[in-house]
Amino acid sequence: MPKINDVKIIAIGDIHGRDIWKDIVGSQTFDKVIFMGDYFDSKTNIHPLAEQNNFRDIVAFKKANSDRVVLLFGNHDYHYLRTVYETYSNFQELQKVYIEQLLDDAISAHLIQMCFLHDKFLFSHAGITKTWLHSHGFSPGTNSIESYVNYLFKFKPKSFAFQPGTNASGKGNDITQSPIWVRLPSLLADGVDFTQVVGHTQQETITQVDDKVILIDALENGEYLVIDAGKIIVQSVQ
Repeated sequence: MPKINDVKIIAIGDIHGRDIWKDIVGSQTFDKVIFMGDYFDSKTNIHPLAEQNNFRDIVAFKKANSDRVVLLFGNHDYHYLRTVYETYSNFQELQKVYIEQLLDDAISAHLIQMCFLHDKFLFSHAGITKTWLHSHGFSPGTNSIESYVNYLFKFKPKSFAFQPGTNASGKGNDITQSPIWVRLPSLLADGVDFTQVVGHTQQETITQVDDKVILIDALENGEYLVIDAGKIIVQSVQ
């Protein structure tokens, strides 16, 4: 098993039905592949059935590589959960029952989580603020951030619901927002003390903001992130 600093991680931004991930994992060696969530709600007119089949392929890839693949969860997945009654842009009302079942099966099989921590890098769909974390009962020294956030996802999924907060931001720009919603200004102001790797906010190119945040929702342009022995590398599908 490689040492923690020798691990090669591939992080793939928001999927939204795209199957370009197959080219990425097929052309790279890796110790971990991390999907940043938002498997559904295409912005490029991908057919709903193609989206669902693509998610089935991602789940199959996870099952075949259970220790090497991490599936994170995004806001465009969250609004299909059985216990959630809020919807966001591009929600597919006619597909809800099918997507709901796909997600329910994957969650029940413990194939999806909310965050993943490796060394100094914390991966989640949108990022984790200190305010959100402590408002949901986190106690430093008692729990790790990774285990606690994933515990909330498993047992208290409504902890991740959208809330305008004190800024009354319709886009999620508030330090009270959850790891599937918070936006960059609030994350920079109040993020937990890791280098946070996030999707959620679409970029022309993968962007690192100081040592605090790496924005990787650039899959539309074929870009993905590689962290190789701690070195940050931006790659693109040829």
